[in-house]
Amino acid sequence: MLDIGKTSNLPQPKCYFSTTTLSTYDDSSELPTKKLPFNLLHSAPYYHSMTLLSPSSSTLHTSLSSSQSKYARLQMPLLSLLTGDFFNKHIKTGNVLLFSSPLKLDTTSSEASFTLINGMLSIVCDRALYERAGLTGTAIPDPHARKHGTSKFRIELNLRLPSMLAGKKGFERILRAVETVFVGDISWLFYDVSAAGVADNDESLGKEVQIKEVKPETEDMEKVLVPGFRSNMTTNANQENDLVELLEWISLAAINSPRIQQGDLVDEIISRYEVPEISSNAVNGSSTGITTQSLTKTTATGFLTASFVADTFGNALLQSKGSWFALLVQGFADGKAFVVLKNADNQALSWDVEG
Repeated sequence: MLDIGKTSNLPQPKCYFSTTTLSTYDDSSELPTKKLPFNLLHSAPYYHSMTLLSPSSSTLHTSLSSSQSKYARLQMPLLSLLTGDFFNKHIKTGNVLLFSSPLKLDTTSSEASFTLINGMLSIVCDRALYERAGLTGTAIPDPHARKHGTSKFRIELNLRLPSMLAGKKGFERILRAVETVFVGDISWLFYDVSAAGVADNDESLGKEVQIKEVKPETEDMEKVLVPGFRSNMTTNANQENDLVELLEWISLAAINSPRIQQGDLVDEIISRYEVPEISSNAVNGSSTGITTQSLTKTTATGFLTASFVADTFGNALLQSKGSWFALLVQGFADGKAFVVLKNADNQALSWDVEG
């Protein structure tokens, strides 16, 4: 684990680094899902944004820009999800992903959020709503609250159980909580895993459905100072600073910062950043040097499923033999993010950020 962040009484974000030498793959069907760095791609069911950095001379940005994915934005109360055609078609028998915006109640300052993954409805709410709902859940310790304080609770309901039907005692109890406590329209992001997107003319989604399409955007970056990262990097004490600086450079490249461009002139009062020279040898401290390259940044934003991210990484891996690329992925909440750098020597460097 890399030591990133200032000393504080509050919990600091954690960054776990790993490195592995990738095997040679000729087809996407050969790609694993449980080995590093592939398991990072499936560490969450969906993500918010994804950025691919690669030399402009490669064709990676062309393959990503042609990728397509559709999702829907729904506007409906929680009760509508648990009754009618939507419940029977998408929850009891289908396979969908749902992510909600916070439900804020006008009468109080309470709020709740909801997710649905593999038929499991997860409700996160404060103590007041939890006690009013009367459903069994678990406390979520809040590291930013006072000692021994628990400000939120999580309720998990497996809606695919045979007992989750109208007329059953347990299900009717859930409906009463929804009708009396979790009341109000909610905005949802919806993805149908069974249909690999959103099926056309799906009336169960309601009248206020908006079909969204993920449209990757490309941006060319000229005269970028790129640190050399061909060396066999590890997490030993001599190279930990190099790993932190390399992650910082990738993050700056992802936002096309002028600090990494050749000829950048900025007052030292504003910024003292310099592109790092990564050590290629931990013994003599030799450097791999800095080169000037033209890069292409391809960004996709929306409701990105893990399969979409995995397909992007797999296509980039198959097409980048002898070259490098970096993939940055950001989740919706909890600070979940990861970065994977594949260098020209077929080595994958991975940073898994939490918090």
